[in-house]
Amino acid sequence: MNLPQYKYIENYDEQQKSRYLDLLPQLGSNIHFDEDTWVCDKRMRSAAEPKNYSNIYFSAVPSAYKELVKYYSLLRLLHGDTVRTIRSRITRLVPFLKFLTAACSAPLLSGCDIWTASRLKEHLDASNLADSTIRDIWCEAGTLFRTMNGFDGVPCKNPFACNPYARAEKLDSKYIPDKVAEKLDGIFRQEEIDLHIRCIYWLLRLIPSRISEVLGMAIDCVKPYNGKFVLFIPTWKQNGGNMEPVLRSVHIEDTGIAGYLLDLLREQQAAAAELQEHLPENKRGCLFTYRRVLHYKNGTASQPGRVQSVYPDVVDYHFKRICEQYGVRDENGKVYNLTSHQFRHNGITDRLEAGFTLEQIADMTGHHGNAMIWNAYSHLDLKPQTILQKQRYVLNEPKPPDNPYILFGGRILHMEEMLEKRLLKNLRAHRVPGGICGDVTGCKSDMWDCLECGHFIPDRDQLSYFEEQAVAWRSKADRFSDFPAIHANALRNADLFEKIAAKLLGGEQDE
Repeated sequence: MNLPQYKYIENYDEQQKSRYLDLLPQLGSNIHFDEDTWVCDKRMRSAAEPKNYSNIYFSAVPSAYKELVKYYSLLRLLHGDTVRTIRSRITRLVPFLKFLTAACSAPLLSGCDIWTASRLKEHLDASNLADSTIRDIWCEAGTLFRTMNGFDGVPCKNPFACNPYARAEKLDSKYIPDKVAEKLDGIFRQEEIDLHIRCIYWLLRLIPSRISEVLGMAIDCVKPYNGKFVLFIPTWKQNGGNMEPVLRSVHIEDTGIAGYLLDLLREQQAAAAELQEHLPENKRGCLFTYRRVLHYKNGTASQPGRVQSVYPDVVDYHFKRICEQYGVRDENGKVYNLTSHQFRHNGITDRLEAGFTLEQIADMTGHHGNAMIWNAYSHLDLKPQTILQKQRYVLNEPKPPDNPYILFGGRILHMEEMLEKRLLKNLRAHRVPGGICGDVTGCKSDMWDCLECGHFIPDRDQLSYFEEQAVAWRSKADRFSDFPAIHANALRNADLFEKIAAKLLGGEQDE
């Protein structure tokens, strides 16, 4: 018997005020509830974080709501939010609370109703704010009401529970075009570019990671293992709000482009080790430690200055400077706006195209599950030569009529109308783009799993498609023979298509 699962969500409780306040000493060594700035020095995650990353600011919050927002911040921290997430929440709340103060005379939460929500929508619609900002403001207002229900002493309904603003569409501008990426790859091999910036570039380029994870890497992040090497990259995104990161382990062979990355890492390790004595105790151990040099637009640079850790803003600054210096431009002729997070989109999309499974990519990126990989990071629509069944399913796009092949299970099926109706009578069967799955109860909805699934029924009329795919994957395996992971995945996919083609040629058929 499957029992329903429940998740405990803590809401505001007047009787628990003292327990909420007990969290303050765990955040910082000298925090007072009444102050407008909380210095949460005990929540610093790595030496690569600037000091202000650990500060929470309440000065912009209207005075009528400061106590409310401070308790809201404490509850969200108890939920597992990071200090930076709390800062973002406050930034989104301030416009909403200023609206309540100016337009509604700062009512209590229990005094807000549908009329208040209607007026807020009119206010936001008339503003010049970006669509994503408007959506986030409304969403945060709803979270505030849900979390702080009862703060006024009176339970209240949440008039902002339903967000009238649609979720932002996935932007293909987050994917670096192939021509731009090819030019950047050439530029970032040049030794005139600072070592730490080159090393960061190639880590982002080759291993899909967040910039905070790369900058949080320790000097001893590379270990030999079984004739190869293991690279350890910390992640705080999936660690349940704990201070200690989860370490992702990435296995690397010392050959090809991976060997080039290992060489860069060794150089950076040596450079960082020499600079450690110039850092304060709490900043030591960070791989990306460097001696600051200012680069001017006329091409000159300053004398080496103080030693410090690389911060995310420093990476963005250098990426912008290098694109300007080397003439990297977008399709409109403007200097290309390169950001560190774009590499994550490229890394995931390119690996999907190369035939990596979702499990392999999730293990590489630190994702829990594959929904985020498909919904936010996959840009396979920019690569029309790639199989797109799953993404079309996720995006609810219609199946193109000129590619009607059916992918199912261990049997061969001529999809006739009567047989289709008979299959659909089975409660476990389900119509999918291109046909019917015989049993979706254990389906992972992954193209590469479908090819070897026992419920995979290929269409006999699509023999040429399977043969073409087998040849294409064999060709890709040959082209990427110097890249062991891509080579192995390409061979695996070629074998799968060849087995299906052989089954079709053998004449097996479902009766």
